[in-house]
Formats: sequence, C-alpha cells, structure tokens
Amino acid sequence: MSKFMIGNICLLLSMLFGSGSQVVFKAVLNETGPLTANGFMLEQMFAKGKLLHLFAAFAMLVIAFLFWTLSLSRLELSYAYSIACSSALIVALLSALFLGEVVTARAWVGIVLIVVGIAMLWSPR
Repeated sequence: MSKFMIGNICLLLSMLFGSGSQVVFKAVLNETGPLTANGFMLEQMFAKGKLLHLFAAFAMLVIAFLFWTLSLSRLELSYAYSIACSSALIVALLSALFLGEVVTARAWVGIVLIVVGIAMLWSPR
C-alpha cells in the first residue's frame, strides 16, 4: 500500500474519531445543560455522573490526534487539512443520527460546497 493511501486512511480515522468525540461531548452537554463561567464548570460536568462519557470523548480526541500525526507524516499539510475540513459532513451526519439535531438546508449547502472543493483537490501524488 502506498504512503499516500496509508496517509489518507490515517486521515479518515482521525476525522472519524475527532467527529465522534465532538458528538459525545455534545451529548454530555445536552444532559448537563449550559455551562456557566463561574468556576464550577468541572463540577457541572461531573455532577451528573458523566465521567465515563467524558473519558471516552477525551480518549477519542487523543486517538484522533495520533492518527492526524500519522497522516501528516505521509501527506502534505495543505492537502491533509483541506481534506480534514470535510469532517463537517461527518459531524452533521452523526449529530443528526445520534443527537436528533436538525441540520438545516443552508448547512447542507455549505457542507456540499466544502465536499465539492475537496473533490477538486483529490488526486494521487
């Protein structure tokens, strides 16, 4: 398997784990409610017994970073970052599926424009 292909697989895994962590963080915040900036934010997060969910979200974030680092060792940064921007599509899909959020038509148009721009960049090196 080529260096380019392995880099893209690592990039995809980074995007999936990063998007997954965002959805888990949001699910915890949906149950916790809005955080207040009065110094008790951690207490709010842990008060509802969400420690395992927070740990999972942080673990996914670390795994996403590790895959991102692996992808950068195989791909050009300008290419990898452009592709990583398509994680907006993954986040939109996951938030609709798992959080029941409604993604507006305007958001979908923006996501489609991002993906079209990325498709224009997609070419093996």
